[in-house]
Amino acid sequence: MPPLSTAQLDFYWEQGYLVVGPLLSPERVDRLRRALDSLWERWAGELGVTPEAYCRVVSQWTNLWESDPAFAEQLRHPECTAMAAELIGCERVRVFHDHVISKPPGLSGAVPWHQDYPYWPLKAPRALSLWLALDDATPESGCMHFMPGAHREGECPAVDFLNDRKEWGARLERIRPVPVPAGWGIFHNCLSWHTTPANTSAGPRRAYISIYMDAHVAYAPGHSGWHPMNARVTAEPGELFNDDKFPIVGGVA
Repeated sequence: MPPLSTAQLDFYWEQGYLVVGPLLSPERVDRLRRALDSLWERWAGELGVTPEAYCRVVSQWTNLWESDPAFAEQLRHPECTAMAAELIGCERVRVFHDHVISKPPGLSGAVPWHQDYPYWPLKAPRALSLWLALDDATPESGCMHFMPGAHREGECPAVDFLNDRKEWGARLERIRPVPVPAGWGIFHNCLSWHTTPANTSAGPRRAYISIYMDAHVAYAPGHSGWHPMNARVTAEPGELFNDDKFPIVGGVA
C-alpha cells in the first residue's frame, strides 16, 4: 500500500480517525483468527472451562504480542507502523499495548462514548490506536462510531464505563458509524470520541487493536495511575518507557 496521501492526513487531523484498507490479506486475517482461537482454547483449558463458556465471560485480552507470533508480527508490520508514525507526526513509534476485543453475537453490550487518552499514563496525547477488523464490522455487529472532529476540543475527564451517558445534544446527527470489512483498519486519535454498540448480528465481531505512541513520549503515572500497564513500567516518571515491555516497533522510512 502506498504512503498516506495529503487528503488522508488532512482527514485524520480534521475528523480524528481514518479508514485504511485492506491492510490485511484474507490469509493474514485467517492466521490471526486461528491464533486467537488457539489462545482461547489454551486459556480456557487452564481454567477448566470450554472456550465457549470462557468467551461468554471474558471479552478483552491484552498483550497478545507476547503470547503468539502471529500477533507479534502484526504489531510490527512495517506499513502499519509507518502509517502510525506519519499520523502521530513522529519518526518512530513505541507499543503501549495491544488487545483483542470480542463481541460475540447476542452476548455483548455497548461500550460507552469515551476518549482513550484520559486512561493512559502518557505525558502527552501523542498516540493512536489501529483498530483492525478480524470480521466484517457492520452497524448491526457493533462497528466503531465516531463524533467527527471532537478530538480537537481537547481532553475531558475519564468516563465511568458503567454509568456514563454522553449527551451530544444538537450534534447527535453528526455521529458517524464506520463499518469496515475484515482486514481493513481504522486509525483513531487518542482524543477522538468513539463508541461501539452491542452485536445484534448472527456472527462474531472480533477486532485486534494496536496502540502506538511517539517513541519519545514520557511515562506519566500521575495522568493515569491505575492503568494496568503501570505494573509493567520500570522507568521513572518523566523518563521514556522501558523497551522490554514497550518496544519500539517501527516508523517512517
